[in-house]
Amino acid sequence: MPATKTELIAYGDGYLPVQVPEDARVLKPKPPLPPLPDVREALRDALYNPIAHEPIHRLVGPKARVLICFDDASGASWRVKPPDVRQVAIEVLLEELGKAGVPLENITLLCTQGLHRKLTRTEMETFLGRDIVLRFGYTRLYSHDAEDRENIIHLGYTRRGFDVEINKAIVDADQVIYISVPGTPFNAGWKSIVIGAGTFNTIRHTHRAWPTATGQSVDDPERSAFKKLVWEQGAVVQQHLERQGKRIFTLEVVHNNANPREVIAIHAGHPTEVHPHTLRVLQEQDVVETRGQSDVLLCGMPNVDGYSKFSIFNPILLGNAIGAYIYGAFQGQPLVKKGGIVIVANPARAEFDARYFKPYIEFWERLLPLSTDPYWLWENFVDDFAHRPEYIYGYRYAHAYHGAHPFFMWNQTLVARRNVRVWVAGCKDPAVVRRMGFEPFPTVQDALSAAEGEMGKGYSLTVLERPRALIPRVLG
Repeated sequence: MPATKTELIAYGDGYLPVQVPEDARVLKPKPPLPPLPDVREALRDALYNPIAHEPIHRLVGPKARVLICFDDASGASWRVKPPDVRQVAIEVLLEELGKAGVPLENITLLCTQGLHRKLTRTEMETFLGRDIVLRFGYTRLYSHDAEDRENIIHLGYTRRGFDVEINKAIVDADQVIYISVPGTPFNAGWKSIVIGAGTFNTIRHTHRAWPTATGQSVDDPERSAFKKLVWEQGAVVQQHLERQGKRIFTLEVVHNNANPREVIAIHAGHPTEVHPHTLRVLQEQDVVETRGQSDVLLCGMPNVDGYSKFSIFNPILLGNAIGAYIYGAFQGQPLVKKGGIVIVANPARAEFDARYFKPYIEFWERLLPLSTDPYWLWENFVDDFAHRPEYIYGYRYAHAYHGAHPFFMWNQTLVARRNVRVWVAGCKDPAVVRRMGFEPFPTVQDALSAAEGEMGKGYSLTVLERPRALIPRVLG
């Protein structure tokens, strides 16, 4: 009997011990980088010594209208050491703006969640604190509304004809300050503005299914087409603001990978010049170099991600996690060879939160039985879902995801479908996995045995402890 070893992988609401070949490659995250000794002091230092920008106290005065934008809950399935840095940053900003003479009534807080669901105010309390939520009331603390046409402005097009349509508050404010907390290289930079404060007309260009895509990961900023497209849209915003003598001031905050996570870097200034500094820290903390591709990748998937925070996990989110964060999170080349197998351990239950995920339910029940092809589904149905009155109402007033959002999630499965086979092990209902277009297995050991049968003895296997804890840089 071949020698084996026991590895612990995520599985649903817990962990699962699995027996893998002794020579299986196991990728583990780097040790956590040391946290900043004083986050408030680091925030003040960043505000007074920004990159490619004037400091805050020189940008505002007693008559200035200030808009403070901040990231929503997506991407933050991990725990952070309290208090949340978004709360601390807002508290420090209010102190510094007060010193500059800006009255509190001239400051507005905007949660820029794009087409994600709007958070309830009690949900915002979990990371902003109750004092800030109550202090700013209903008119000066609110979520971006991509369907509020009276408060949306179309700024023009990129050189490739991509719309740039954003929240009018970004343009109307005398000074915009953005607090961004990226968990991966995919986030922050100009994405915070053009996606976070954007509309379907803007976001469709970067979140659509591209059947001709080369398959480069969005977590590989040197090669990512996504970054290039978003930066083209950001340039339109930048040019519009600079004609008015204004520049966005961004704070980008990076956490380590401890549990709970702690702040390790804060950079402030203009998005274009700040973001490379953020990427360098993310690279140092999260990117793990490894050599060569494998025949098979095994990874566990918990029943939680940023999109299901305050709610429950569903199979469309599982599909997105497989495509974007298990197969698709890499630098250089994928961990799995073309024609290889990705084994994901998850119960894969068809459970949906009808309040928050109503468009997902129709996508699951009506569209996926027609086809699992993301490109075909997008071209035939996304406009209907995006403009359906009941889905617009749900997004605007009932804290539901936008009608287009399940398409964004499903589109992430396209490249994986084209290059590898996806097997879901430990699934409780095989029909759920088959509807996703993947192959079900009752246990991980069954899936590994089948992989050996197909790949032959001595096949190469890589094991990831869990997704999003690291980004593999796969060398040739």
